[in-house]
Amino acid sequence: MNMSKEYNSPLSHENQRTRFSSPLQHARAALPTKNSPKAALHNLQLFFTATWLDWLTIALIGATAAGVWTAPHTFTRLFPVSSPDGTVYWPELSYPYIEPIFSAALAGILAALIPIVVFAIAQIWQQSFTDFASAVLGLAYSMVTGTCFQVILKKTVGGLRPHFMAVCMPVFPPRDGSVGTGYMGMMYTAEQLCTGNAAKIGNALESFPSGHSNIAFAGFGYLSIYLFAHLLLNAPARRASYWRMLFVIAPLLLASYLVSTLVLGYHHHGYDVIAGSLIGWVMAFLGYRMVFMGVLDARWNCVPYLRLRVGDGDGEDEHEPRARFGSGDTLQGRPSGDRMMDMA
Repeated sequence: MNMSKEYNSPLSHENQRTRFSSPLQHARAALPTKNSPKAALHNLQLFFTATWLDWLTIALIGATAAGVWTAPHTFTRLFPVSSPDGTVYWPELSYPYIEPIFSAALAGILAALIPIVVFAIAQIWQQSFTDFASAVLGLAYSMVTGTCFQVILKKTVGGLRPHFMAVCMPVFPPRDGSVGTGYMGMMYTAEQLCTGNAAKIGNALESFPSGHSNIAFAGFGYLSIYLFAHLLLNAPARRASYWRMLFVIAPLLLASYLVSTLVLGYHHHGYDVIAGSLIGWVMAFLGYRMVFMGVLDARWNCVPYLRLRVGDGDGEDEHEPRARFGSGDTLQGRPSGDRMMDMA
């Protein structure tokens, strides 16, 4: 099928209302039937048959990230304790240590679980196993790849957190009798001066980039892209309602709040969270584009690449590419993405 073919003219508002008159109709259609367990098992079998290699690769990348995370950092970070006149040389590293509002594990769980729940709720209107499964696969691409990316940078580049001195608890001069290096011997390593908890010291040496920021935007940024596409915010034939924009930016607000707590809690510098957020955004964009036919093109951005014949054995291919606003009952029409447009 020629994907550059012009799409059909939009249906009238009245006709759309006739086809999809109430969200309750979608909810009723989405309710399980006696054949649902069998169909779900069949769908899962088809999906994993088509994507098992990707899931295996995701598991390997995740294991790589975990292995790198548990490895010691590969750099020696120098820092001054005081300037030659005795004053504190680097006050931006002397903030107190405060327990984070969101732990790394909690941030990861929220950034994965909330989007998956939204994908599931969206199926009230989408009614498409391939849409849900593709969305989850793209989310896995985004979050796992972004995590591995930032963990490698943390262990090879790193940086000193704003609360570094608080967890280092430096004793000066060094107890082992060693001397500093650099200009006037001002520069020391953590091994020379630090007496605090070893795990916290190691973590305080790995500020760049922010892992929380990466995972927040890899997950919630991906969800925002999904809503942008499936709520048809850039539909050319009809102005989107304001509430659609609010739904699209809500995940970004949550991600931004999570990221802001890291700076306000003295766990990261501003450039740490900017770098982490950019990594997450890039991974979210690429992850979505890997499983759907577009991101900004409203004709294709909620059409999955996967073409699964779900349901019974002789069911039609529910995701044959279709034109933008045609009938959803034939292969000349737009797939199930149009259904969310008719909620207004």
